[in-house]
Amino acid sequence: MKPIKLYWCRGEGRSDPSKQNFGDYLSPLLVELLSGRKVEYAPVQRADLMAVGSILGREAKAKRWGFLPYRLHIWGTGTGAEQAHYSGRHHYHAVRGALTRAQIDGLRSDPVLGDPGLLAPWVLGDRERPVARQIRVGLIPHYADQAEPAVAELLAGIPGARLINVFSPVKQVLAEIASCDFVLSSSMHGLIVADSFGVPNQWLLLSRGRISEYKFADYYSAFGLSGLQPLLPQTVLAGGPALFEQLRAEYRRPGLERIQQDLLGSFPQL
Repeated sequence: MKPIKLYWCRGEGRSDPSKQNFGDYLSPLLVELLSGRKVEYAPVQRADLMAVGSILGREAKAKRWGFLPYRLHIWGTGTGAEQAHYSGRHHYHAVRGALTRAQIDGLRSDPVLGDPGLLAPWVLGDRERPVARQIRVGLIPHYADQAEPAVAELLAGIPGARLINVFSPVKQVLAEIASCDFVLSSSMHGLIVADSFGVPNQWLLLSRGRISEYKFADYYSAFGLSGLQPLLPQTVLAGGPALFEQLRAEYRRPGLERIQQDLLGSFPQL
């Protein structure tokens, strides 16, 4: 069988394997696993499929010979911009959230809502096996936040905190997140993977203006959740153990298993 031509955001990882962001590079692993076929990278104008990532804005480039629009298969892709609009001509099997769905003009189907990163346990395998919680608090800065002074302050100020590097190999990052008792993350896929393993977590704001906050709202909308806000590092440090107890008690992701099954069932047969 021919390989599936998948578009994903390679970033600097296209030429430097040490810069492959795990959330983006989770996409080919998932597609290969669920399809049973080899996957190869393709630019949008030659791709069959888009999956993980805030990359729906690239759909406009889906044109043969540079001018003839064609239909991509889209599974779990999301928006990154509040004012954007996307063509409804594509095969929308799933989109990340309700905000993405609302931005698709002339949508011809009723796509499943959810980020495919919620299927991370399938990538690791043995998903029914309880995971030992060896890391008390996993701290996952987005790659754009890794040099922020607050990262070192949090690691020093939170007992048992450990840094999880988003540029580590994908399966290593998944295993580290699965072994956490709690996760603090400014990386959206750090939060998504934590949710997939049932690890309580909290969105962390380490910087402003670098990372779209809108995409977080889109992701949470798949659970019917709205109004979730990030915490600032100083709030986390001031709150101490009592804050973590409160966050664990309040943590919920209603309908997680249904969303996971919907994503599995909506995977396109290419």
